[in-house]
Amino acid sequence: MKKRSIRVFGTAMALVMGVMLTACGSSSSDSSGYAKYAATETAADYGVYEEPAAAMEMADTSAGTDGQTQVNDTSRKLIKTVNLDTETEDLDQTVSLIEQKVTGLGGYIESSNIYNGTTYSGRSSRSASITARVPAVNLDSFVDSVEGNTNITRKSVNVDDITLTYVDIESKRNSLRTEEKRLLEILESAETVEDLITVEDKLADVRYELESIESQIRSYDNLVDYSTVYLNIEEVVKFTPVEKESAFSRMGKGFMENLSDVGEAIVDFLVWFVSHIPGLIVFAIVVVIIVLIIRAIVVGSKKKKAKKMQMMYQAAAQNAAPVPSNQAPQQAKEPEKGNDGNK
Repeated sequence: MKKRSIRVFGTAMALVMGVMLTACGSSSSDSSGYAKYAATETAADYGVYEEPAAAMEMADTSAGTDGQTQVNDTSRKLIKTVNLDTETEDLDQTVSLIEQKVTGLGGYIESSNIYNGTTYSGRSSRSASITARVPAVNLDSFVDSVEGNTNITRKSVNVDDITLTYVDIESKRNSLRTEEKRLLEILESAETVEDLITVEDKLADVRYELESIESQIRSYDNLVDYSTVYLNIEEVVKFTPVEKESAFSRMGKGFMENLSDVGEAIVDFLVWFVSHIPGLIVFAIVVVIIVLIIRAIVVGSKKKKAKKMQMMYQAAAQNAAPVPSNQAPQQAKEPEKGNDGNK
């Protein structure tokens, strides 16, 4: 009887302890939710997260025939930038055609500037600077159109592969979304005010970082979907040759260029002369007046000198004039009379 009583008592105590342990476990499950999140958060802070399936697809590789690893380019994130220096004979028409082409291809003009100026020879010098955003799928079509309507003097294409950076940012965004969802679940089951405040603060930080990353992803998507084309257009009289010419062609072109320069010089001189006629007339009048004054001074000086010379000649002539003949004998006889008188 004693042994049976002991067994029954032991069984009853075991059942009571089991019920108590179950109740304690259920009551502490809610309060330990934030502690479990804090433990997983530490791992997330060190970058321990699952890589999404999109990242695995982008990084899909296959072994080539040469044994090297080849990356699948179909899902790559490429930012293309094109720089074009062009020449045209009609700037307004070219700018209008480019704007129409960009709009027709589904793009837009990001900025446009037109500059008016003059060269040293007085001719007008006009140019334009355009920044166009064209869908990446239509980039080649747009560049071909520009090359067909203008003379390309410089062309450069730059491709920036941001696939790995984009994958990392997307993975971090997915991790933050998972963390946000977990924080919302904990926020609903939080019982103490301290846990509630802590979870809300952490949720605000996660949402701020998530918005920043999504903004960066949108910026990358825009750069990838719309290629950037920088256009510098210059209006010229004749295009710059892009191919090497023969000696005879260069001589003929040089002769024609020099002949054209001579004609332009004559035209420039006529333009300058006609535009400066009022000043030239005033200058000519001043020169004539000065010449007349100088001439009058010179003539007056010559007259004075001639008059002085004439007076000197007259005085010299009077001093050197001969004595009259009727006076010479009288002068000669006077001493004889005197001699006679004395005698």
